[in-house]
Amino acid sequence: MGLLGSIFRAGGVIFLSLLLGAIALAYVGVEHPGVLNAMLDQASDFKTLLLANSGLEDKYNVWVKFLVQEQQFVFMFFVIIMRLILLLLVAAAGGIYRWLWDVPRNA
Repeated sequence: MGLLGSIFRAGGVIFLSLLLGAIALAYVGVEHPGVLNAMLDQASDFKTLLLANSGLEDKYNVWVKFLVQEQQFVFMFFVIIMRLILLLLVAAAGGIYRWLWDVPRNA
């Protein structure tokens, strides 16, 4: 597999993790709205803590406040969880594949 194949594979994994993260976020929002509300509250507390201890000047801190939102923290949490799950699934599938079909030639 060449460079282009590696780029498409990496892009596909990123796209899949974003899609699965969005689906997981929607599921939690529909089925467990209290949990999502608590996660958003925690993200708000994290943003306040991050901005209070950033040590940035006000001219930069204003842009961080404007560009970083609580919803982004929660969404990225779901994306990271999906990336970890995909990593474990792909590693397990590769291990099972090698275990099943890596038979000695003399057997």
